[in-house]
Amino acid sequence: IFILSEITAPTLWIKHLVIKDSKMNSSSIRNSEKVHSCDQERQSALEEARQNPREGIVIPECAPGGLYKPVQCHQSTGYCWCVLVDTGRPLPGTSTRYETPLCESDARSKSTEIDDPFKDRELPGCPEGKKVEFITSLLDALTTDMVQAINSAAPTGGGRFSEPDPSHTLEERVVHWYFSQLDNNSSNDINKRELKPFKRYVKKKAKPKKCARRFTDYCDLNKDKSISLQELKGCLGVSKEGG
Repeated sequence: IFILSEITAPTLWIKHLVIKDSKMNSSSIRNSEKVHSCDQERQSALEEARQNPREGIVIPECAPGGLYKPVQCHQSTGYCWCVLVDTGRPLPGTSTRYETPLCESDARSKSTEIDDPFKDRELPGCPEGKKVEFITSLLDALTTDMVQAINSAAPTGGGRFSEPDPSHTLEERVVHWYFSQLDNNSSNDINKRELKPFKRYVKKKAKPKKCARRFTDYCDLNKDKSISLQELKGCLGVSKEGG
């Protein structure tokens, strides 16, 4: 169970998004446009809150046309943050407490084309079009694991969970978290030995399986037999401008 006083709003969102994603995946509705409408999201959050009043569920505020209001808040902790009005995704770095953040009223998700060295990079053995599906399933598995790890971490335990950087997106947090799990000797890269659990994980968790075999080679952009944080971000598709 989350200890609400100890986490910030975006961490609540992680939990919220994971619940939402698992619901979406289990539902037969594959049309993401429909599922992501704010009104439906609000309904299921209200239902969730009714069933688990102590969980501190985030209830989205909606605008007309299935859009989200640009400012969303979590009543029980006093955190507010800006979101993309079409998807409700939190905007990194906008989280404030006990005050309203200044948000653009029409921020929508833009598919920005950054120079991404991984964009046209081939993943050997992975059929065309399956790469994205494979990487998405890998990120989903990692996100779920991170949420479970945050949930089960004792408040005083090991200090593995430093407060996440509020300017990071959910996906970036996941990659930072997983990187720190793999990088046992804190050398800021994942060496050959540390890659073994990564290979096992990828094989076990991500589909289609045939894409898993050469994934670590795919991530190793400069072919130095180790993977840096940037390379891991890149091959998982969460690079940001300037990264």
